Amino acid sequence: MHILLTNDDGLQAPGLQALKKEMARFADQVTVVAPAGQRSAASHSMTINKALYCQELPQTEDHVREISVSGTPVDCVKMAMEYFLSGKHPDLIISGINNGYNLGSDVLYSGTVSAAMEGPYYQVPAMALSMVDMTEDRCRQTAQLAKTLIERIFLCGKFPGILNVNIPEKGDISLSNARVVPQTVQIYHNVIMEKRDLDGSLCYKIVGDIDLTTAPENSDVACIGNGHVALTPLCWRQTATAAMEHIQGCL
Repeated sequence: MHILLTNDDGLQAPGLQALKKEMARFADQVTVVAPAGQRSAASHSMTINKALYCQELPQTEDHVREISVSGTPVDCVKMAMEYFLSGKHPDLIISGINNGYNLGSDVLYSGTVSAAMEGPYYQVPAMALSMVDMTEDRCRQTAQLAKTLIERIFLCGKFPGILNVNIPEKGDISLSNARVVPQTVQIYHNVIMEKRDLDGSLCYKIVGDIDLTTAPENSDVACIGNGHVALTPLCWRQTATAAMEHIQGCL
């Protein structure tokens, strides 16, 4: 099995490195193509009409290849699929392990999830992994859970799509503690912060405190709030098919 790894926290991020270590023990070939630095909230942006710079690291294991890209997470997957691995696409794309949740409507802004969303475009299944309280031991447990999910869902179950996985701050990181749940709207409080710059001028930051308390019970946000691993299948098609007849009627 050949696995492509990427993320939005950068090539040297602890979550990605923990995932690489576990996947190197599991897969026949691992290719890591990740941003050179932090690219959180990059969403599905691509670098157009601007040069991309790539650097391949010296190999320490024959079956593991690591490449940094100056652009976004989606740039990384494009570079992998259209250039570095154009002759032989991977069997699976994994994006993560992200430092922070990617729940509900936040997947619209997430560089981590957007990288995984590239999978179906190339007819390759994909998984996004996100968590908080990112310690070395919890990263290792999450990477081991990822291996189990690959075996159960992508190999035995032949799942062809995108699986969004979020790990709770408290609760077992295990298959027995996982729940399959839909997305909801992720609510934030105190979204805009007003600040004074060094020269005294007024400026603003988009921040926000995540609210895990008001989500519908059967949802990814509530699942995390209750201490369970949230598994949410996603798709990239955004056509509102139920509304097509209504729009046709209006015309």
